[in-house]
Amino acid sequence: MKTHRILGILWLALCSYGFVWQAWPLSHIPFVPNFSATPALFLVILVCLLYLAGAVASFFLFRGTRWARKSVGLIAVLTVILAVVQIVVFRSFSVLGGLITVFALVSAVLLFLPRHEPVA
Repeated sequence: MKTHRILGILWLALCSYGFVWQAWPLSHIPFVPNFSATPALFLVILVCLLYLAGAVASFFLFRGTRWARKSVGLIAVLTVILAVVQIVVFRSFSVLGGLITVFALVSAVLLFLPRHEPVA
């Protein structure tokens, strides 16, 4: 229970930072001349919505709801997938990105493991 509260706080901070980091450039799009929608724009919008949902779910994880464990775990898995795609496709790696990937992988394992020992 205490582990899930700590993970809820950490994921709330991470998802809030990720949402603001992705949403800030999106707020300046209407002022760009000759704007055209590209697949990269839709990917940024998808990641922005993913982190917004992660912030909401991590708040409920802190509160102790059962559905939030699976939601935040799924967002952790998607974060690991996005990081691997970034490393493989774009060939860019940063230490902060590596730490976030390791944190997402560890928290996904902790969130998907059963909370109690099975009764024999």
